[in-house]
Amino acid sequence: MQFKLQPPASILLLMITESCCVNANSQTDVGPSYVFHPNQEVRVAALPSAVAVSTSESAVLAASVATAVMERDVCCGPNSALEDQVASANKVSLRELGQKLRGKHYLDDGSSMIVADQYWSGASVNAEDIISSLMAQRPLLMDWSDHLYVLYGAVFDEYIAYSGPNIHVIHTLLLVDTRFSDRRRYVSFDRQTDDWGKVTGLLALAITRSK
Repeated sequence: MQFKLQPPASILLLMITESCCVNANSQTDVGPSYVFHPNQEVRVAALPSAVAVSTSESAVLAASVATAVMERDVCCGPNSALEDQVASANKVSLRELGQKLRGKHYLDDGSSMIVADQYWSGASVNAEDIISSLMAQRPLLMDWSDHLYVLYGAVFDEYIAYSGPNIHVIHTLLLVDTRFSDRRRYVSFDRQTDDWGKVTGLLALAITRSK
């Protein structure tokens, strides 16, 4: 199921049915095939509080990657594993950033780690990609209206299937703007009022340390 501003047509009838008879805080059978759980929320716990040293693109990039990888020795302070790669990645797309960071890198203590990347264009990402990454406690980088955010949470409806795949319908994405340390730091993308067409891509970064 692709993440769109409107729910997929295949579950519109299910949503209409539940809205007529479901209390917002209850769990109710929707037809014979699904159990409906409205307004579920997932957040990445213990998100780093990195703040960009300035509002420049390079500073925002460094703070955002540091937040997304969640490991200080990996990114992006002095002597961190990705310091040089991130510093030279200014003005690149999220796809190019993932390609640049991909592969083996060395930590300051001489040990190594591997960065794996997964990129989705705004048109190709689906709700399952976003929810599964957040459930695994992996934030995402998100390019929205030519600005970089860290996606750390979502509010969504869940349809648990008795057989077949589960379905998620995202209402809100929870974002961090690393330019700020005050209340402006926390931003939300609302599918009812914001234009998904202005989201150009999302990037997931996974770190595996060598033994």
